[in-house]
Parts: sequence; C-alpha cells; structure tokens
Amino acid sequence: MGERWTLLIVRELLLGASSFSDIRRGLPRIPRATLAARLRALRAIGVIDDGYRLTQIGAALAPVVRELARWAVATDSAALTADDLDTSALTWDIQRRIDTSALPERSVVLALEFSDRTAPNRNFWLHLSRTNINLCRQDTGTPVDIWLTAPTEAVTRWWLGHMSWAQLLQDHEVQVHGDRSLQCQMHRWFQRYLFTPGNLGTAGSQPTDVP
Repeated sequence: MGERWTLLIVRELLLGASSFSDIRRGLPRIPRATLAARLRALRAIGVIDDGYRLTQIGAALAPVVRELARWAVATDSAALTADDLDTSALTWDIQRRIDTSALPERSVVLALEFSDRTAPNRNFWLHLSRTNINLCRQDTGTPVDIWLTAPTEAVTRWWLGHMSWAQLLQDHEVQVHGDRSLQCQMHRWFQRYLFTPGNLGTAGSQPTDVP
C-alpha cells in the first residue's frame, strides 16, 4: 500500500472510477504499465475484485484516505506546485462533482478555456443536465450557454477550496460571459474537490458509501 500511486488509485476508486480509463483520467500522469501493476497488486491483497470495484477490505480504506487528506490540509502539506496544474485531471474531477439537483431544468453547455494552456489541454466543454453529465475535449457544435476563461492555477485553487467563487471572479484574468441568469446560479452547481477543508468537515461528503 505504500508504493507510489497506490493510495491515489484507491482514492479514484472511492470517488467512483469504475474502469482502467476512469482511473487514468483522474491520474493522467500515471504510466499505463504502472497502473496495471498496481491494480494487480491491489487484487492480490484483496483490496479490489476482478473488476474495478473495491472489496469490503478496500472500502475500509476510506477513513484512511480521508484522514490523510485532513492531515495534508491541516499541515499545508498539499501546497500547490506546477506539477499539480493539470487541466485534464481538474476537469475530470469537476465533471464528477456536479450537483445535478442544483442544475436548471434545461440542459446547459459550459465552455472552459484555460488561458495559460495550449491545445489539447486548453479547451473543454461540460454538457450538464439533471440526468447526465458529459465532459468533452472537442466542440460538438452544441450552442454554448456560458464561457469561463481563466488561468489553470486560479481554477485549481478555487476547486481545492483555497478561494471562494467570488474571489475567483475578482481575479482580473478570469472572465465569465454568457447567459446572465445562469451566471448568477452556476456557483451552486459545483461541489468542488471532495477533500476541501469544507467538505472534510461535512458528514455527508465523506467517501464512505462505497458499494
């Protein structure tokens, strides 16, 4: 369990990853061969089954992962570095932490542009509805309702709970435009990273309900 990447793989499974590809989307920098080796090791010790589901033993690691995250936040051991600024991992986590109950009745398309990145890590599209969430790396041609343009670090700091939505919008490099009514409510759509200080203190947000 102490090998590099292992607990991060467990974290991804706790957050709902259900395939090899899902895990790689959450951990885009892990080599495929390393991921395959770590998964074999986790199966060998009974943490996951023959698919990608945590066993009862694996699910019991949830409080361990949570407390490690709490420790990192409390000691500032999770300070951001350039290596943490990955738009693929960030947008993947955003799409799985959408509060569908807060979305409007109609479908919404949110275009994200990371102003300090180049293709293919610059533009992403979130297709949001109460029944389905899709993250796209290519423009499907569906009309966009809201555009958010911002540096990667600013969005990452907001997602991790280092700043509020209002503080994010105060950044002169951050621009939001599009449907005004949606702009006013969009901050409620995002539950942010599961292990933000606020979420760590919220009983209902802890990754304990693992099948």
